[in-house]
Amino acid sequence: MKINPVRGTHDLFGKEIRKFNFIISQVKDIARKFGFNEIITPIFENTELFRKPLGEQSDVVLKEMYTFIDRNEDELTLRPEYTTPMIRAALSNGLLNNLPAKFFGTGQMFRRERPQKGRYRQFNQINFENFGTNDFFADVEMISLANHLLKKIIPDNKITLHINTLGSRENLKSYKKTLSKYFKDHQNLLSIDSVSKIDSNPLRILDSKNIKDKEVILQSPKLIDMITQTDLQKYEEIKNCLKDLDIAIFEDFNLVRGLDYYCHTVFEFKTNDIGSQDTLIGGGRYNGLIKNLGGKDIPGIGWAGGIERIMLLMKDTNPITTDIHLSIKDSTAKKHAIKIYYFLIKNNFSVYWNYKYNLKKSLSLASENKVKYIIIVGEEEKINNNYVIKNLSNGEQKTVSLNNILDHIK
Repeated sequence: MKINPVRGTHDLFGKEIRKFNFIISQVKDIARKFGFNEIITPIFENTELFRKPLGEQSDVVLKEMYTFIDRNEDELTLRPEYTTPMIRAALSNGLLNNLPAKFFGTGQMFRRERPQKGRYRQFNQINFENFGTNDFFADVEMISLANHLLKKIIPDNKITLHINTLGSRENLKSYKKTLSKYFKDHQNLLSIDSVSKIDSNPLRILDSKNIKDKEVILQSPKLIDMITQTDLQKYEEIKNCLKDLDIAIFEDFNLVRGLDYYCHTVFEFKTNDIGSQDTLIGGGRYNGLIKNLGGKDIPGIGWAGGIERIMLLMKDTNPITTDIHLSIKDSTAKKHAIKIYYFLIKNNFSVYWNYKYNLKKSLSLASENKVKYIIIVGEEEKINNNYVIKNLSNGEQKTVSLNNILDHIK
């Protein structure tokens, strides 16, 4: 019986795992430069951690969460996003005593969405979070960090930063009422899916990709018109700083993000090169969320990036190559060969043997893989307690002892 991967999941190997590992290495390097500390959380949490903060009427909570009851009758959920688990971990472990507290993490998330290019049911995500400051410098820092990371990983791709402000939670609450009334007055022009969100989640209608909805959305009231002058001034300062850093922006007044905890600055880095799943990184401010999860009333800002989507835009990285091939001419020399095998590994060389006692095949494979050295071990070498080392780039061949082999290679 052939067992296939579960729909919406995928395996990483070959060039894909090379891309994945390259991204992780760049994330860790940039986190160090910007002063973020790594945190890893469990892949499942108590369901209540997600239900209210993400929005009980959000698509994630209503349709996409993998929730189950365990043997103790606890309701648990595979994490659909990383911000709330990172806050929970910071609260659980007393990590918010010295502010600001800056953390990053990478890991697997789970959402039962319809699989398509760039969207999986199990996927890998990057998260950066800054807890404890309202300073607009943190907003600029988060956006510039994301921009810097994308430039490092996919420097040749055209990526656009979309940005908006949602204002305070109070403004957002008033806007939702205004928006709900507007869509109710035009519901005969909307898709069935959007009509179902008029009362429960009108902001999500702004995200609709349905052609039928787009004309109605275009004429809808704009949140920017309801935001206070103080909040607008802060938003202008953020935009001006980004321009000073040569980060081009596109103001998208319909950008609201998909989760209920966002307020003030929201942003997305988008591309036109991977189809409908065009957002590579998205995030914003979530002041009030930490208090909602049982902590003090401290502000926060963060973003998440989809690793698989970024990988779609990457060129292949160089495959891992072996430094030295080993050729064992017959099985009687195997124990002697093991000495050099582990000696080289302990000295930070990578060594490959194809488990075949055939010099011709070993030489051919080493040449094919562009390996510089091959070490040949046979009965004669075993008796004399030495090894034959051949430089495949110039054909030079020498017999050396174990103690002298490093000098010869270096």
